[in-house]
Amino acid sequence: MAKKRAKKQPPVRKFPRIPAETSVLLRKLGGPVKGSLSTTRVVGLGGCSFFHDAAEGVGSTLFLSILMGRDLAEAKARVVYENRIEEGKYEIGVEFLEIQAGDREKLEKLVGGTADPGGEGGP
Repeated sequence: MAKKRAKKQPPVRKFPRIPAETSVLLRKLGGPVKGSLSTTRVVGLGGCSFFHDAAEGVGSTLFLSILMGRDLAEAKARVVYENRIEEGKYEIGVEFLEIQAGDREKLEKLVGGTADPGGEGGP
C-alpha cells in the first residue's frame, strides 16, 4: 500500500510582515557615533529587512529609527542575516530586541494597513 505524502505547508510566521519601502536610519551600537540612511524592504512586528551599502555583521546590535509617513518608530535590533546582493550592496534582516509601546503601536498600524509608510500620514 502506497503512503500518501503530506503537502509541505509554508512555515507560519510568528509576526505578520508586509513589503514596505520606507527610510530607516541605523546606528551600530558600540561603534562610532554615526548613522547610515537606508530603505526598508519588509517590515513586521518582529523585525525588518533593508538594503545597505555595507555589511554590519550577523549578531551585531543596531539602533533603528524607521520613518512611517510623519511618524518615527525606534527600536534596538539584532542582525540575523546578511545577503550580499552585489559588490557594495547587502540585504540585512534584523529582529527587534527592544521597542517602546508607543513605537510598537505605530508598527502595528503600519503592518495592519492603517498607516501610509511613505505618504503624508494622518493628522
